[in-house]
Formats: sequence, structure tokens, C-alpha cells
Amino acid sequence: MSQLAPRACPVCHAWPRTHVYTQRFTTVSEVGFLAGYDVVVCGACGAGFADRIPTQAHFDEYYRDLSKYEYDQRDGMESEHDRLRLQQVVADLLPHLPGTNARVLDVGCASGRLLSLLRAEGVDSVTGLDPSPRCCDVARRLYGIDVRTGTLNRLPSSMQQYDVVLLIGVLEHLEDLDVALAAVRRLLAPAGIVWVEVPDVLGFSEWPNAPFQEFSVEHIQFFSPRSLSNLMSLRGFEEVTVLRNSRPQSSGTIMPNLSAMFRMLPALDGDAPEITRDSETLPALREYVAWSAAQDGRLQQRIDDVVDSARPIAVWGVGTHTSRLLSSSRLRDARIIAFVDSNLKYHGHTLNGIPVVGPEWLRGRGEAILISSRVFEREIRDQIRDELRLPNDIILLYEV
Repeated sequence: MSQLAPRACPVCHAWPRTHVYTQRFTTVSEVGFLAGYDVVVCGACGAGFADRIPTQAHFDEYYRDLSKYEYDQRDGMESEHDRLRLQQVVADLLPHLPGTNARVLDVGCASGRLLSLLRAEGVDSVTGLDPSPRCCDVARRLYGIDVRTGTLNRLPSSMQQYDVVLLIGVLEHLEDLDVALAAVRRLLAPAGIVWVEVPDVLGFSEWPNAPFQEFSVEHIQFFSPRSLSNLMSLRGFEEVTVLRNSRPQSSGTIMPNLSAMFRMLPALDGDAPEITRDSETLPALREYVAWSAAQDGRLQQRIDDVVDSARPIAVWGVGTHTSRLLSSSRLRDARIIAFVDSNLKYHGHTLNGIPVVGPEWLRGRGEAILISSRVFEREIRDQIRDELRLPNDIILLYEV
């Protein structure tokens, strides 16, 4: 779909692939870097992934400069659903820790909340790693957590060895998994363990979300239990357990999830271990595309009604949902006065030639507000009415 080069399978490095879907985005000026990608399945091992994407350096820059995990609108505090999700992670993780004296590193730790929960359970030696300097500052201020600024492919020199490395919501974001997992091996003490959580591709059609939302700007691997196990096995990790479960994402959205533990083996010598082909990802992705297409028809009709009314609107949200709709629907033809987003880092930029502003811009204005999000539709609606106390008409695309 683009001039970017194809990538080898991130699991097994093979080149044959089956095309499943093409996702397109309209990007925010100056800071957008991904105009879309092809969703493909490896013809050798069966893993699903995004093809024709930018390099890891572009993703690192994005997460460093445009992080949405600092929660500036709540002074660094997570939402109620984020806290519940992290509490579930801790409850699942604790029985697998080698002991409360284990040295734990959380990669992509955001504000450090998960580490603070572990410390409350008696795990004293906790450290975080995050690409956003702001996240590091928030973690220190709120929880007194030691968080280093960096990524797995650019580790700070101050890193030590750890008994446990947490990769929670990490592997689906990384273009270069080889470099990342090689870094994890260097960070782990002998026989150390890795706790991994990623979205479960086999559950994409089971839990309602916006159409095609799982093909997001940030998620570029689509793991099943088998493909996750294959990835780790080929890089010297032994599967201990892989669990299919779910995590709360918002008041109206549940995320299908995989929780898995792997133990690091000694350095690989000789031939790579044999893996079992993933036969479930391709039919799961095709089912999800069919489900999304059916749902998308109803969504497109709602947008057509807004466009045909010719009323001026402000669109709240500039993430994957809006970026996709601007490329695949008539939303681009609507009388949009401004895009609104709580992420301060987008303010002052433009989307489709229209300014991106903060919520306070809406005060004293009469335009209807179209909420372009399913995951956070209810929370945004409550923010408009209860926090900002705005009387503007609100246009809901989902009514979750």
C-alpha cells in the first residue's frame, strides 16, 4: 500500500505472507509518521503482523515525544479502569514471582503505578524503564519509583541485572523484536523470568470495539498463544504458562489479553528449536475483518448523517479511530471547526488541515461535539458534561 519496504516475519524471519487487510490513517501534521500498513500473516509460521511500516527509530521517537501514558489531564494519575487492570496484573503475577526479594524491571512502565502496587505487596526492589522523560518524572513524584529513561534498543548505561522483566503491553508495539528480546536476555539474571502481556488476536471478534480498531497506529503485531510462544522459543525462552484472559480498557470496553511467563534458557547453540505452526491467527483475523466490515456500515451511516446536516462540529479525539475515519469515511467532508484532544503534545498541530486544540477551547462556543472514540466515549461525554459543564450538543457514534 505504500513505498515502505516489506518486513520479514518478526517471529520467524520468513518472507512469504498472506495479505488480510490494508489499514489507512490520516496523520497529525509534523508529528504523524504512519499513514497505514498491510495486515499480513506469515506463510511459514502463521504469525500476524503489520507490514510496510517505518523503522523502530520512528516508533521510539513517537513514544518519546507523543506519549499518551503520562495522564497529564489527571496530574499523572491513571483512570479507574487502568488501576483495575493493573491490580489484575499484580494478582496474576504474584504467584509466579520467585519471591518478594526478586529484582523486578518493568519495561514501558508509564507512571510507575504497577511497580507501586508490587511494592505494596512486599516486592521492594522495583525499577522502571520508559521512553518518555515525563513518565519518569511522574513515577518519581507520585510513587518514589526509580524509573530510567530509555528503550530496549537504547538501554541506559545504569541498568543492572534483574530476576524478573515485565513486558506488559510492549511486544505488540515494537518493530524490531530481535533487538528487544536480545536486550531482555542481557538484563536478566541466569534463569530469570519474563512476564508478557499482549492483546489476544483470537479474541478480537469476541469483545466489541470500534471497527478495525485493533489495527491501530501503535499495535503492529497480532499475537495468538502459539505465535507468542514461537517468538519467545526462537529467542531462547522456555514457556512456563500462557493464559487467555481479558483486561478492562474502559467502562464499555474489554480487551482480549494473553498473560504469559517464560524462563530464560542458556545461550542457544546450534540449530534453532522447532516450533509449531500457528493455524489460528489467519482465520481469526479474517473473522475480525468481516465483523468490522459489518459494524463499519452502521458507523459510516451515522457519519453520513452528520455530514449531510452541514452543521459545524468539533471532533473530540485524534487517535487511531479518527485517523482511520478521515481516510475511510466522509468524516473528512464534515464542517469540522477543530479537533479536540486531552494530550497536550498534539495541541498546536493540525489534522487534515484543521487545528488540534485542548478541551478548554470549547468554552463559550456553540458547535456540536462529535466524540470520535468508542473506548472512551462515556468518559469523554462525562468530562464534557460534569467537568467542563458544557451545554453543547454531543454526537455519539456508539452510545456504549
